[in-house]
Amino acid sequence: MKILVIGSSLVGLSCARQLYEDGHQVTIIDSRAEIGHPQELPGLHLGSVDLSTYAPQIHLTETGCRRPWLEKSMAQQLPIEYLLRTDPSTLKREFDLRINTQTDESGDHWSGGVTLQGREPTVEIIAERADGTVECWTKGTLPEVEGGWLERFDGVFTEEFASVDASILRGIQLASEQKA
Repeated sequence: MKILVIGSSLVGLSCARQLYEDGHQVTIIDSRAEIGHPQELPGLHLGSVDLSTYAPQIHLTETGCRRPWLEKSMAQQLPIEYLLRTDPSTLKREFDLRINTQTDESGDHWSGGVTLQGREPTVEIIAERADGTVECWTKGTLPEVEGGWLERFDGVFTEEFASVDASILRGIQLASEQKA
């Protein structure tokens, strides 16, 4: 079956991986220009999904990883077709099935940033990375930190779906719903 997966986030990539492993011909389409960017969700890892295959590339620790690098690493290991900077509504090709993995914009607005370990403020979500940095997310204004932030980002999500684990499991769920 020829399947179009809309969205190249962890949800889309894990959905596409499951469908590919099930023997389908999969294409991912996304309006973004680059898989993994901009970062709009935390790299929080809760441990319910095994990420050891990607560990060296994503700076994996017990609590976190570099989410954009995980997305890129998953894409590099998934030999399917990718159509970036493409609006799904303009695609003329025929597919047996289209699966939209893009999340709706519901949830709270979060501000995030990356700083050096030991400089992180007290915030709702903290994900340590193996490279000596810490990713911090808060629902309010991101406080200033000593030396400033190395990266800044914003996203809209619920805490329930903030982790990489939740995104990957959601993608697998979307793929398995197609079998029913």
